[in-house]
Amino acid sequence: MRVYLGASGSAIAAAPALAPAAVSIPGAEGGVGLGYGIAIAVGVLVLVSTVMLVSYLCVLTKAGAALLAAAPAAPPSTTTAVPGLDGAAIDALYPKYQHAGGDFGPCAICLGEFARGDVLRRGPGCGHGFHACCAEQWLRVSPTCPVCRDSPVPSPAATPLAEAVPLAAHAR
Repeated sequence: MRVYLGASGSAIAAAPALAPAAVSIPGAEGGVGLGYGIAIAVGVLVLVSTVMLVSYLCVLTKAGAALLAAAPAAPPSTTTAVPGLDGAAIDALYPKYQHAGGDFGPCAICLGEFARGDVLRRGPGCGHGFHACCAEQWLRVSPTCPVCRDSPVPSPAATPLAEAVPLAAHAR
């Protein structure tokens, strides 16, 4: 602190020149303002959300690349699908006959009742009967009986069960 002598010889004290002046800010009573807290919270949320989004996209990219690497580009056509039967095979394997009546049940394909005089086809192994027109449509798509899936056509590929338990050993 400096002391000056006035004109009358009395000492006058002056405030130091480098001392900061006390400034009062309205709304800031001794702490950091609310705006800084909100800005920090929003910044942390944005940072966490960004990290989570980037990690999710990385996982998706790795999973997609693994699926593409595991899937063959063009599968070889070594498996042969069993197509339906042609007209000559249908006539040979599923013979036509006239329905003479009796309790034979409904057609398993169209669920319609059999009437006397209807032309029917009978399965060769199982004996299930169907309307001839229904059976022809079915057999052109699948060579199996629609009720029991019995097929007079041998399967081109052996099933795992047929390899484990040979059916000829258990013939009746």
